[in-house]
Amino acid sequence: MKAEPTGDPPLGSEESGPSETIPAWEQLPVPKPLREAVAHGVFGLTEEGPIDPDEEDVRALTEEHARQLIATLADAQAVEDALRTGEDPRTGRVPKTQEARKHLAEFLARENTRLKNAYSSALAAYAGGFGGDATHQLDHWVRKNVAGGMPGVGRYDPGHPWHYYHEGDNAPPIPVDEIEPNLGVGRFIERELPKNRAKRAVRLRELLQLERERVENDKRRYQEIVERGAEALSRYDREIAHTSDELARATALSLKFSHIGYGLGRVAWLESQIGSSVAMPLLGTKTACIRRSDS
Repeated sequence: MKAEPTGDPPLGSEESGPSETIPAWEQLPVPKPLREAVAHGVFGLTEEGPIDPDEEDVRALTEEHARQLIATLADAQAVEDALRTGEDPRTGRVPKTQEARKHLAEFLARENTRLKNAYSSALAAYAGGFGGDATHQLDHWVRKNVAGGMPGVGRYDPGHPWHYYHEGDNAPPIPVDEIEPNLGVGRFIERELPKNRAKRAVRLRELLQLERERVENDKRRYQEIVERGAEALSRYDREIAHTSDELARATALSLKFSHIGYGLGRVAWLESQIGSSVAMPLLGTKTACIRRSDS
């Protein structure tokens, strides 16, 4: 039997495969360097004094940063998808054994932290030479390109941040009770179940209760973000992981939308396996518990 590898190549390495994105380089923002950054030698020093980069130098430097940011963000999004689906982003398959699934989850958690920190650090380095406004424009350009190109009306589904972002679809959040289940996720549960019929029945009921609770928690969190916007988010999300409150809100909504659809799909599959006789409303919770009262 082949041993499970102990070392995981980070996403974006040659072993895991490159991220494929075709950027719109002609629309890359090319800012002017901060005068104080030039004076402090941020762009280098020579015997004649600090280097003052011209437009060609700035474009080359910005392209280098943009390529790094695109690769990092694309990998980060792949990790977030994998954490939701359980699939290994390097193979597109769900690990077969419990040990392998645990190993993958630990790897994805490490990668999630590493990639987010790398993206934030790259933006901070760029801001040191060009300032906050230029960094926001670069971040905006990178996210637009990773999303698949220039946004248009109705281009993005609700599981994508640009569905809500003002320069994307600028769409309102879907009412929480109208989010549809992702019915394709049931195949992932089958691999978690015991073969013994009695044990399988017990495990199905345990999972159903667990998934119902998760869905309710996700619904409450989604509605909180709908109602409070960025105020419902952490300082890290607002000030470090994203360059604006609006983008932080859009990302949080897209993630929770995906979590709810995924959870509803698991609930639907579990109910179908157990039988309609045990199917009941999620924890008996009424919509009024989730939505803000009009009174």
